[in-house]
Amino acid sequence: MTASLRVKDYWRWSASSLMDNTARGILGEFLVATALEEYVRDQPRVEWDPYDFVARIGGRRVTIEVKSSAKVQSWKQTKHSALQFGIAPSRKWNPETGKYGDEADRADIYVFCALVETNIGDHLDVLDIDNWRFRVVRRSALPVRQKSITWTRLGQLPGKPCGFGRLREEIEAAATRAGN
Repeated sequence: MTASLRVKDYWRWSASSLMDNTARGILGEFLVATALEEYVRDQPRVEWDPYDFVARIGGRRVTIEVKSSAKVQSWKQTKHSALQFGIAPSRKWNPETGKYGDEADRADIYVFCALVETNIGDHLDVLDIDNWRFRVVRRSALPVRQKSITWTRLGQLPGKPCGFGRLREEIEAAATRAGN
């Protein structure tokens, strides 16, 4: 049998469950890219880039990392998952040298994307932006030695949760504050 391979068939096969952790993380990046369209236009996602986004906001270069978590998963659960995000500084990959850098670093701004809906019934629409909440946090506000942080702990840091409609505004405000 000769198959006519098409990208859309591959995508349907490989990424049809947006509830899976990897696909949901990429979806979180897509939501942030959509909110920041003016700043990241023409920046396709590159798996090994040092940061999820590098944008010019308020005249300055701002690095942005996107983290995603969900209370419900694609597998059977006996209880909802805790919303937890990795924040450990990381060494950045340099595709020109084929090596990791020596210094561990964090982005200027972190955008935490939480899929908060828990009533999945027959199906949870992860593309419904009303099912998401976001928190935007500057690097300087993150606990220095922590490798992960919960949504509850994020609530004790500067900033407040927002919906998708205010995400761009919150990122711009954090970028402005990060420059001070």
